[in-house]
Amino acid sequence: MSVNNNIPQGVPEKKPQKYTRADALHDQMVRLGEIQEVKEPINKKRFAITALIILLIIVALVFVANWRIGVLEDIQLRLSNGEVINELPFDSEYAPIYRLIRLILYVGGGIFLFYALITLLAPKRRKPNRSFWGDLGIYIMLIIIAVAMVFPLVFAVSSSLKPLDELFRFPPRIFPQRPTLDNFSDLFVTLSQSYVPFSRYLLNTVFITVVGTFGHLIIASMAAFVLAKYDFPGGKTFFSIIVTALMFSGYVTGIPNYVIMSRLHMIDTFWAIILPAFAAPIGLFLMKQFMEGLPTALIEAAHLDGAGEFRIFWSIVMPNVKPAWLTMIIFSVQSLWNNSAATVIYSEAKKTLVYALQQIQAGGIARTGQAAAVQVITMIVPILIFVFSQRNILETMASSGLKD
Repeated sequence: MSVNNNIPQGVPEKKPQKYTRADALHDQMVRLGEIQEVKEPINKKRFAITALIILLIIVALVFVANWRIGVLEDIQLRLSNGEVINELPFDSEYAPIYRLIRLILYVGGGIFLFYALITLLAPKRRKPNRSFWGDLGIYIMLIIIAVAMVFPLVFAVSSSLKPLDELFRFPPRIFPQRPTLDNFSDLFVTLSQSYVPFSRYLLNTVFITVVGTFGHLIIASMAAFVLAKYDFPGGKTFFSIIVTALMFSGYVTGIPNYVIMSRLHMIDTFWAIILPAFAAPIGLFLMKQFMEGLPTALIEAAHLDGAGEFRIFWSIVMPNVKPAWLTMIIFSVQSLWNNSAATVIYSEAKKTLVYALQQIQAGGIARTGQAAAVQVITMIVPILIFVFSQRNILETMASSGLKD
């Protein structure tokens, strides 16, 4: 037996690191020439100088934007007081644009500062074959896209915190000057004065969402397991029908659903919403595509060990496709939570929360502040579920079309 004399006595030999799928993918991309190993570390001194220059430019632009906003606000105040100004600046109408630019500079500068600190403090790592300026351009593009996508959400939340005089102000401000929770308190007062208590609307919505989501999860998962791992006559045709059904929105299927529920005498009941949710094609499609990535040998080994079909489905398949059914739960909750069910439920005691909020939202100008609060309450539940489960959603979307 050969002995490694290079290892000192008393020092344990290091165990080899685990070779993961990420390492295998990286090695394959290196062989294809898509990734190169970075042997020399980044010139951190030059990077720090460049980052400092960019941050100084951002600070200067913020200073200019604040200066112009202050000038324009002073002119608007003087005009509102009846003072006559002989010559107005050419950009007197662009105060909202300056505020938007200032917001973009704040967000972009903060993200770039975070990126610069991470780059300066990060150890040597493998890096794609791309220059520093290429990375910078990609980050700037992503920052602009992120700001554009998050702006409607920020504006909706800030509008719900504005008093009425700021909601009707023109040009509108992005952030409230005097934030208040009066819109939410007025909303709850209005709901408490309705014929049906607010808790009843909430309980109806929770019941429909929970039962519909659970039934959709069980039925779609079982059907997907059969379609993905078993060959039977008509299986491919059935899945083609499922894919075709994805092209039809709820507005197209509304009339057939109403006719079917009417024949089943389920109109004006919760089941008129829950039963169609069981048959939503998006969940079956996601689960089937994800289950196809499971090794068939794993199921065959379970069969050899004496496990039944339900035991294999519940104990082996479902834990391994957790990202897929979490994504399906998010889609189902979002669909059922935002369903007003006005076409199939007529009794006021069975109405959903969204329907009650929409009635308040349509109350006219006097309820503009309450309408802004309604928008926030309606979208907060799906957004929170997505935020806490976004990693599983991304994993499902990245893996749903892959096969071994």
